[in-house]
Amino acid sequence: MSKKIKDELKFMGVNSSSYEESKFVIIPVPHGDNLSWIKGSENAPKKVLEASCELEHFDLLSLRNINDFKFYTYENVKYNELEKVSKKIFKDKKIPFFVGGDHSISIPIMKNLSEDVTILHLDAHLDMRESYLENKESHASALYEASKNHKVIHLGVRSACEEDVENVQKFHNIILNSLDMKTLLENLGEKVYITLDVDVLDPAYMPATGTPEPLGISYGNLLNILISVCNNKKIIGMDIVELSPREGLHFCDLSVAKLIFTCIVMLGKKSD
Repeated sequence: MSKKIKDELKFMGVNSSSYEESKFVIIPVPHGDNLSWIKGSENAPKKVLEASCELEHFDLLSLRNINDFKFYTYENVKYNELEKVSKKIFKDKKIPFFVGGDHSISIPIMKNLSEDVTILHLDAHLDMRESYLENKESHASALYEASKNHKVIHLGVRSACEEDVENVQKFHNIILNSLDMKTLLENLGEKVYITLDVDVLDPAYMPATGTPEPLGISYGNLLNILISVCNNKKIIGMDIVELSPREGLHFCDLSVAKLIFTCIVMLGKKSD
């Protein structure tokens, strides 16, 4: 499969390495077919890549330049190609950052995770319905199938239905609503996959999302969670989903790009 970027959009405006030599791969997944309320998540990957070009390449937290670490931006991936492409990227021993797209993109990706991987689910919603609106690939069902084979920890949840809670109990998922990093790290396994729905943030920090929910965490708290997990666990990969770009809210696109930037720098610095 060709890896040439459609429209030549690249994370940070540049590939710091070839795909073959890369450690980190950013994969745009412009998919929004499985949303149930506010549309537009299919536009998120393009907006995040565009916004990333406005970031400084130097990181003040680590005093490192992101170009010190080998990253590559993959071509746009369609939903029906995602299971195959993610399997290849994991097999090639890359650390992928899938940029959605609605939360249903996590379903085919997580099919390729080994059973010893813990899934850290950062979200305002549990997303544990077996199906929603007669759709088993709904964004509201993103963690259901993965819970059959993986330990799942939900963090930041503040909205659920009865079925969500019943399925959490059935699969022995863990819900943590404390931001106590010690408790979180103790519950995570050594290998971690992160699925991050941006509505985990309070709408004051992230108004550009499809299903906003009041009383979320701050951007600073989210950044601290990711830094702590990146520094203490082996991150297998990550998806960031449910951004629905809005005219005039460019800071939301930039915020998502900055999260990816920070994770790459933290993980790259750790493996030096």
